[in-house]
Order: sequence, then C-alpha cells, then structure tokens
Amino acid sequence: MTAQAKVTGSRQRDPVYLLGRRVAKPAKGRTLLAGLLLGGCLTGACAMPTQKSLAVDGPPLTFRIEAVSVHLTRQPGSAAFPIRRVNLSGTSSASLERDGQTLPFRYAPKDLLILLNEFYKIRFFDLPTNTTARYSVFLKEDGSVVTSTLRMADAASTRVCFAVATYEKCVTYAGETPRELDDIVRRVFSDADRLVKANQPGAN
Repeated sequence: MTAQAKVTGSRQRDPVYLLGRRVAKPAKGRTLLAGLLLGGCLTGACAMPTQKSLAVDGPPLTFRIEAVSVHLTRQPGSAAFPIRRVNLSGTSSASLERDGQTLPFRYAPKDLLILLNEFYKIRFFDLPTNTTARYSVFLKEDGSVVTSTLRMADAASTRVCFAVATYEKCVTYAGETPRELDDIVRRVFSDADRLVKANQPGAN
C-alpha cells in the first residue's frame, strides 16, 4: 500500500507534509553566485576579511616606516652603573646613550625593517608587558592555596618599546628571559656600538 502525503499546514509557498519533504530549489542567481564564490576559493582568489591587527590591540597592518620608533633600555638596577639606551627611528636617525653621553649614528630603514620582522617572528606583540615579577604558591593549613609575588627593586631589567602613530607596545623583562627577545636586544646594542665607532672622526 502506497503511503500518501497529507498536507497539515496551509502555507502557500512551503506546505508541511507528514511524509516526505519538498526541497526548495535555489534561485538560479543564487546558484550562480555560490558557484563563483566556491570556484574563487578553490583557485586562491577567496580572501578572508581584513584584520585590523595581527594581535589583540596590536599594531596596524599598514604604516609608514618613517613613523616607526624603537627604544631599547638596559637598566642596571644599581646607581653605580649608568643606564644604556638605543633609540632607533624610521628616518635613519639613531642614538646610543651610554656613560652619560648621547652618541648619534645612522641606522638604515632596511635594517629597521629587519628588526621589525624579527619582532613579528618572536611574536613580540603578544608578549606580556612585564615579566620582572616572580610568582610562587604555597598551601596554608586551612587548605587554601596562596600566591605570592617576588619583586626585586634593585634587579637589572630591560625595556623594549615599539611605537608607530598612536600605537605603542613595551615589554619589560629581567635577566635573559624571554631569550629570543634578549638575543635581539644584545645584537642591536652591539650594532649600535659598532656604528657609533664608524661615525667617529678618524674611523676607517
């Protein structure tokens, strides 16, 4: 015995059936549009919506190199030793501050671009702004876990700041951690020393 569909609804365009279901055919225009979109994605022409930044509250995706400035500061933690600082700019001007002196040198935009690429590679813009504090936990007699924070006011620290337009990101850390960032800082200070010497009179 063949089952018969019985109409239970009264909607004109899409009646409701107890047995079986009518599948609406998509409009010809919609079918063509879906095909074009799918074909574009398969051929690599489909793009995701443009992001404002690569990280949460990160730098803009497009900016001018001359608007960039980078500041690296070595804080010795003791008044007996002076602060050392390197200031870099996308306009090629740069300076090294040491022993109470500010020594200018030239820093090419292509070198600054290499530095920025290294920042992106190590995900500098995702790093916490301060890692100088040390945390530990201990268990009290009542069973509660308490977190303690250790800060050493006289500990040496390093601060790295990147700025462009109204955006600024600074990371302060102690010792050599994060290691990848500290390796970059060491190299920049070494390059600054070398370029300052090359700028001095009588240098070959």
